[in-house]
Amino acid sequence: MIAALIALKRKAPWLWHRVEDVNGLLFSVRYRRLPQLAADVLAGVQVSDYRFSLLGKEDLPALETFLKVQPKDYLTWFAPHSFESKELYRLWRNPAFLMMKVAGADGSMAGYFFLRGFFIGRAFAGLIVDESQQNQGIGTAIWASCADICSRAGLTMQATISPDNQPSMVSCGNGTEVQPIAELDDGYLAVRCSPKKQTKQ
Repeated sequence: MIAALIALKRKAPWLWHRVEDVNGLLFSVRYRRLPQLAADVLAGVQVSDYRFSLLGKEDLPALETFLKVQPKDYLTWFAPHSFESKELYRLWRNPAFLMMKVAGADGSMAGYFFLRGFFIGRAFAGLIVDESQQNQGIGTAIWASCADICSRAGLTMQATISPDNQPSMVSCGNGTEVQPIAELDDGYLAVRCSPKKQTKQ
């Protein structure tokens, strides 16, 4: 299924948009509590002075700037959607696309992440952390937060990661229980993620 969705998105973007619209409507009915569940999880995340929260409409201009100033080679692994304002607004309006952010102590955006949900009970996670804010535990906390949100909502969390993207592979493994599903044609790994199991003291 993952490969089919990726192929549809790449080969027929106009049809993909229609699929997203219908999916968003169905998703909003089945998972209407997801935004509140996510807000509750994010409010409890503690990583130094960083604040995790849902991304609001007023954050879209900052998100566009944030994405466009990242080094091009750093964006090799992160291209889930266009970075133009019109596309960001379209996604923000879709109930099945949950957009979230990480803000630094000064309020500037330090990270962006999302869950792209499907009404059949799955959600795909994606994230990017500002190059200057790496190695602070942000990526691990994002992965863990997404797994927690999906678990509470009854969604199966999945992601695609390149084995060459070691920082993402490591943070995903640190933040979640990772189960490989398949290797895709482009070399990426499809994985299923769940909350870390609590170790008994």
